Amino acid sequence: MNEVNYITPNLDEGYSPEAIANMENALEEFIVSLMEIKPEDANIAVFRGLKLTIKGRPRRLSELGNVESPDDPMKIELMIYNKEQIEQVLEFIKNNGFPAKNEEGSQFIYIRVPKPSRMQLEELGDEVIRRTNSACTRLMKIKTNTGLRIRAAMEKEYIDQRISGFAVKKIDNALERITKEIKIVGVMKRKSILGSFFKTIERDDAEIIKTINKRVKLEKDKIDKEQDLRIKDEAFESQVQSTEKVETENIGNNIEKKVEVLNDTSNST
Repeated sequence: MNEVNYITPNLDEGYSPEAIANMENALEEFIVSLMEIKPEDANIAVFRGLKLTIKGRPRRLSELGNVESPDDPMKIELMIYNKEQIEQVLEFIKNNGFPAKNEEGSQFIYIRVPKPSRMQLEELGDEVIRRTNSACTRLMKIKTNTGLRIRAAMEKEYIDQRISGFAVKKIDNALERITKEIKIVGVMKRKSILGSFFKTIERDDAEIIKTINKRVKLEKDKIDKEQDLRIKDEAFESQVQSTEKVETENIGNNIEKKVEVLNDTSNST
């Protein structure tokens, strides 16, 4: 039996549960922050940042009209506030490499956003690495701060060395586990962004990839087993229904025969 898990529930300390909860929160916040990074947003960000000069003053496109992509992030609808600026804005957008068109009499300019380049995708991948490292640093700070509190508690004799040792051990185990999860999530995000451009560049990327592949295989095996069981259950249920149908038909036939015999007997008398 794991000594730490066995003894800790009986120990009077609240340091490790608090630290582990803070680490878990850091993991959740990291995952949420990665959801903001989307490959399709790379060129849209470039588009929103474009500036053109109107009456001697540099203006962003978002200042000249309402920028939306209601149906597809790769298709932008720009509604120009001032109709007199439509032709100038349309020409400017085209000159910056964005295919665009405007229907006569309409205030809307329709822009097709090109797919992000490899360089743009790699920049997003670098941002994921930065956030991954930042999240891991945050975990270390949680451990360090909690360690200082534990040391202070020992000096003031609020807890003894034995309790302190188990608290530190639990925090170390949580740090290792959650740090690994953060790195796994980070690598998975980079793979989803970069696709075929993904390559292992961080020191432990190769080991993380092995862990991911192992998890994917285990999940696939689980799904396959569940599907196999479902097929067997459906086949068994079908067989039972077929048997019940045959038995019902046999009972019906037997009843009909008995009725016929009774009728024949009745007629002969």
